[in-house]
Amino acid sequence: MKHAIRASLAFAASALLASAAIAAINPDAIHLALDSLLVASSKMSVVNAMRKNHGEPPSNNAQANLGAPGTMTTPEISSIVVAAGGVINVYLAPVTGTDHGLVQYVPKVVKGPKGGNAVEFACNSPNIPDIAKVAPACRYVPRK
Repeated sequence: MKHAIRASLAFAASALLASAAIAAINPDAIHLALDSLLVASSKMSVVNAMRKNHGEPPSNNAQANLGAPGTMTTPEISSIVVAAGGVINVYLAPVTGTDHGLVQYVPKVVKGPKGGNAVEFACNSPNIPDIAKVAPACRYVPRK
């Protein structure tokens, strides 16, 4: 009986801690960041660079015709960095309630509705476990 009570208390404590961690995230600020014009224009810049370079993705902000990472900011975004493969790294600001939160948009060339090539972005986060609760199109993919 004592063992069952301890297990129940441990479960309740872990559930309470987990809910506190979720509550620390500011969903409104994350939505503002991910739905911002800055993120949308960064995606478009990567797509344009890929079209210009016959599908070859840019590997930095300059190749994507974007400003330096430190200039790519909003109150919710600390910086935007284009990395190898055209991956757009969106570093979230403290107002989002994440601890150096990172959301990545990974481009992929697919067949468009008219048979031509199109670019789609997969949304991942390596360090925000609850990202799908805040941004359903994103998924948590921990670093290996």
